Amino acid sequence: MPKQPKPFIVEIKTTRRKRTKAPEQPKSIWGNLTFELQQNLAEEREPSFGSPAPQPDAPVPDLPATSVIDEDEAETPPTAPLFFQKWSAKMAEKPQAKATDVVAIFLARIDRQKTLLDEFRSDPAAFRGWRSAWFRKVAGGFGVNIGRDSIDAGAGLRYVVVETVQAVAEFLDDLARHAQTDANFQCALEETRQRRAARVVRARPD
Repeated sequence: MPKQPKPFIVEIKTTRRKRTKAPEQPKSIWGNLTFELQQNLAEEREPSFGSPAPQPDAPVPDLPATSVIDEDEAETPPTAPLFFQKWSAKMAEKPQAKATDVVAIFLARIDRQKTLLDEFRSDPAAFRGWRSAWFRKVAGGFGVNIGRDSIDAGAGLRYVVVETVQAVAEFLDDLARHAQTDANFQCALEETRQRRAARVVRARPD
């Protein structure tokens, strides 16, 4: 019997398999150089986190004079000569209180007394403004002072006693008109103001 050709076929298949393998690419020096060159270019493109070292020969740019600010100059307040140079031209004498100013102050105090009197009239039992009021309850009516300084309104008139609350309001209205028309009473108001100011000055600690 003739031999079977099976081993020959197997050998051919094996030979074909060996031939079909991908041939290995030969190593080239240019491939290595290309890879290293790409790596170097990638490193150069990456942003640097540290500040670059200054070049020894690089010129230093000149900064404008306005950009240089001294910390001491920025924190130093304006000097005294600048203050006087700015405001000395506006220096003036402080105006003293005139008779009209004193009268206006006195009239404002009378208006305050009228307000307190209205509060008392609306509810006498609940009234708590006695310390500021010029009027008091007395036997037979109300006693009324002319101001808190016991000022003389003329002819020794400093204190009156009236019977009703309405009479207190009428007295305050007449006192306001008297302060506006009587020059002697205006002088008395000014003297009272000066005495009060002197007391305030003496009470101040040195």
